Amino acid sequence: MFHRVRRAPALLAGLALLAGCQSFSDRTSSMATGLAAVTGWAPTFLGPYRPDVHQGNIVTSEMVDQLRQGMTREQVRFMLGTPLLTSEFHKDRWDFPYYLNPLKGQPQSRRLTIFFVDNKIDRFVSDEMPSETIADSLILGPNAKKAPKAPPRQQAQPPDLQPPLPTRE
Repeated sequence: MFHRVRRAPALLAGLALLAGCQSFSDRTSSMATGLAAVTGWAPTFLGPYRPDVHQGNIVTSEMVDQLRQGMTREQVRFMLGTPLLTSEFHKDRWDFPYYLNPLKGQPQSRRLTIFFVDNKIDRFVSDEMPSETIADSLILGPNAKKAPKAPPRQQAQPPDLQPPLPTRE
């Protein structure tokens, strides 16, 4: 009799696990709908932190406007930074892609491709790039401060000008 009493909780735990497996397999097929339902009612501060994803070179419309035919590779590298994509098969082509997947909003993808002839820009192809202020707000987020505060100005005091002391020579 005592052995049956000890086996009963183990048997009940096993049945509960089997029942859980069945309900788990039913739910895995509709995991996306289940996650959408949970995120619909759960407060946002309870979710995991997911930062914005920035990949690639940040290129603004002002940078693209400064590109000129005949610029050297060094000038382009100084202005735009090192290209993200270079290829041994296309040595005369530099690609500057950029991808942004923000926490809120749609993912964005932009690309600037520069073609060189004799190590000088022959032509370039660019998607529409954002201005510097829009790019800053995309990177820093909507709650970023617009401009840093300037340090308080200190009035310059005139230097102490005293005549040199007489010396004996």
